Amino acid sequence: MIILRLLIGLIIIFLLVAFALRNMTPVHLDFYFYKTPDVPLFVMLYLTLLVGVAVAWIMVISEQLRLRMEIRKRDKKIKELEKMVSTAHTPQTKPEEGEENDAATQGIQS
Repeated sequence: MIILRLLIGLIIIFLLVAFALRNMTPVHLDFYFYKTPDVPLFVMLYLTLLVGVAVAWIMVISEQLRLRMEIRKRDKKIKELEKMVSTAHTPQTKPEEGEENDAATQGIQS
């Protein structure tokens, strides 16, 4: 399995280097008030990919944090409701068999 991962990693690195060598044309981006210096095309593409991955990662992390807060809130509510149910339905003690017969005979004797 380690050899397979190593092989796949080497293939990916080879493809990235081959892509970089084929896209060495200098380019610049022109924003409204800022112009980037001339850099190779592959650098711009890699930076764009990196920014996209970072933005997606931030969005995923923020969604996970929101969901965790929601789970905590619901867990707290569940505990409160369970506590209310347990206090509302306290089990009543049943008389034992001997006590039940004694109560019945006392009712007859009275």
